[in-house]
Amino acid sequence: MKHPLRILHLFAIAVLAPPLTDPAFAQAPAASLDRLVPTERQVALGLDKLSPEQRAGVVRLLQEAYQLGVQNGKEQGAGGRAAPQSPAPSPQTPSVIETQVSGDFNGWEGETIVKLMNGQIWQQTEYHYYYHYSFMPKALIFRSGGGYKMKIDGIDKAVGVQRLR
Repeated sequence: MKHPLRILHLFAIAVLAPPLTDPAFAQAPAASLDRLVPTERQVALGLDKLSPEQRAGVVRLLQEAYQLGVQNGKEQGAGGRAAPQSPAPSPQTPSVIETQVSGDFNGWEGETIVKLMNGQIWQQTEYHYYYHYSFMPKALIFRSGGGYKMKIDGIDKAVGVQRLR
């Protein structure tokens, strides 16, 4: 895999349960990897092969990444200066864009850059790996939360992106 630490960071945000934001979390017993990550995901990511010490380290990493995400969310909600994931909407970036990929599309690889027929260039920000070849597929870009997602014809999942140009 290209970015194992980035994968774990994004995985932590997607997997950890909201109760971790509860003040009682500090007094709660340490979470186990088995509680945080379903067995099939552990096998797929190779986490089942780790030693007990390594598994504990992954749990700490997941908890720290989650807490950082919670803190960033609090800062953004309080008007803090957390870095945005995507450029702020501008007249050049409407809330919905319908266009086509310019040329070949080979799927999502983690940091895929997509050139569009309308001249815009977008980069994948949300980790997702999926191979799918298509020539000039339709692309739908839409605002989602504080950023944008791109949906490519033939792929079920919309993936987080940011506009480069």
